[in-house]
Amino acid sequence: MYHLFKNETEDMNTFFDESGGLNIDDLILQQPSFMKIMEDGVVTEEELAEQKERVIALLKKFEQTSTPEQIDQVRELLAEISVLVAVGSYNDINKK
Repeated sequence: MYHLFKNETEDMNTFFDESGGLNIDDLILQQPSFMKIMEDGVVTEEELAEQKERVIALLKKFEQTSTPEQIDQVRELLAEISVLVAVGSYNDINKK
C-alpha cells in the first residue's frame, strides 16, 4: 500500500519503510522540485511544464549512460509507478 504526502521525512536509503511499504511519500517530500512547486500551495502550468522538462532531461541523461537492459528495467518501473499513481488517484476520487 502507498500513502502520498505523510508528514514525516527521513533519509532515503531504501525504497521501503519499516513496514515494507513504498517510501513514495518521503521521496516526494524530500525532492527540492516538489518543495519549490508547493511552497505557495499553487501548481501553475509553468511549474508543470518545468517539471516535465526536468523529467525528460533526467531520462535522456539516463538513456545515454545505461545499458539496454537497465533502460528496459527502468521503463517497466516507471510504467508500473505511473499505473500505481493513476489507480490510486482514481480510487481516491471514487471514495468521495
